[in-house]
Amino acid sequence: MGKKIISFLALIITDMAVIFLCFALSYLIRSKIFPHLFVELKAIRLLPLSIFIDHYYFAILWIVIFAYEKLYTKRIPFWEEVRVLWKNSSISFLLIMAAIFISRRQIQFSRIVIVLAWLLSLFLFPLFRFFIKNLLVDVKAWRKNMIILGVNDTGYAVLKNIRKNRTLGYNIVGFLDDRPAKIGRKFHGVEIIGTIADLENVIKAGNSKDIIIALPDWSREKLAGLLQICEGASESIWLIPQMGDIITTAIEIETLGQILALSIKKNLEKPWNVTVKNTFDKIVTLILIIVLLPAYLIISVAIKSDSKGPIFFGQKRLGRRKKEFLVLKFRSMYVDGDSRVLKYLMDHPAAREEWEKYRKLKSYDPRVTRVGKIIRKYSLDELPQLFNVISGKMSLVGPRPYLTEELIGKESFMNRIAKAKPGITGLWQVSGRSELLFEERIALDDYYVRNWTLWFDIVILFKSLKVLFSGAGAY
Repeated sequence: MGKKIISFLALIITDMAVIFLCFALSYLIRSKIFPHLFVELKAIRLLPLSIFIDHYYFAILWIVIFAYEKLYTKRIPFWEEVRVLWKNSSISFLLIMAAIFISRRQIQFSRIVIVLAWLLSLFLFPLFRFFIKNLLVDVKAWRKNMIILGVNDTGYAVLKNIRKNRTLGYNIVGFLDDRPAKIGRKFHGVEIIGTIADLENVIKAGNSKDIIIALPDWSREKLAGLLQICEGASESIWLIPQMGDIITTAIEIETLGQILALSIKKNLEKPWNVTVKNTFDKIVTLILIIVLLPAYLIISVAIKSDSKGPIFFGQKRLGRRKKEFLVLKFRSMYVDGDSRVLKYLMDHPAAREEWEKYRKLKSYDPRVTRVGKIIRKYSLDELPQLFNVISGKMSLVGPRPYLTEELIGKESFMNRIAKAKPGITGLWQVSGRSELLFEERIALDDYYVRNWTLWFDIVILFKSLKVLFSGAGAY
């Protein structure tokens, strides 16, 4: 209980500090910077910062809205937390503005300061919360022990996702399995501490009172019996259902009378969602093209000076509704690259095996030029695809633009993937890029099409920046 109180108070104090920091910084920008940029603001008298401090209930309102959304108790992944923070900061901003106008105090308050405070909050809340939660995890105040039932692919998927989201604060203390021979062994670095029959004893021993059931192959009857044991001994239970590979934020729980149902969404089949995505793509792409014009020029000169051949390279790929289109890229290979790679694969059996597994050569690719190695590492060769977005053939975020021959035997997946435009970046690219097996890439694209939201695109774009600068997984 002590740890819960420490975490609760630490998060509230941090959020209060962020709110006051946002108003202080916005006041400083309005009073010291804006008058030099906008001359007309010099004549407007700005009341002292203390007027905002005196109206401390602005901050209390903000905190109450956060508390209503359980932001001080609920553990959610970082990017989902960012989405909730942005939503509730915006609601708080609108309520503050409404309160000011209803009370007719708009003359007292600088609207510019309030708007700037809101904009700063969108950046500072996630930043400060990320650091305070990591600190609380380090001092074990935000840590919560958990046990996973099931030594299998589903159990590993749960473990992997928890490890990727450190700010959740979960600590997997061990696995339980129904095979006694596995006790004492390690499963992806975590010890198998007993059998499922030992669950009550493990919980009583104080290891954890929170469990995750990752047994998708168990029958309904066996799961029902296990849940009865769990309910009597544990505090919190998470059940990963048999269709756990597609249960995501796009699936909603609904009730049909007294029947519980999962409504499976097909987000990129809805016309309104497609319109929103296309509009977002066009606006952001136009801005990017203008900003990146110097980069286009520098890369073009480097390619021409490095090797013979054209600056751009076009390749037929499958687009929406399985229609072929020409993907534009900066040329990163020699013009005789095909003959080079065929000879190399004939002479190197290990490389041929690698090609068949990944559809890429990760160790050495004889087709790639010197400049090509650099621009491929940081995905700069894909910048011309922004013009594919403008022409309506691609999206900023979407499934990978596949070659026709790559999808032989994958028709069931392609039928869903082809309902969306291929993207310059995508979920597969921020989840490992070329480190992933080909089947894993297809599965991630299928996941994306089922679960699209505009926020999902924004998160992937932010993650793509990290991948871009690190060059991780690029070959």
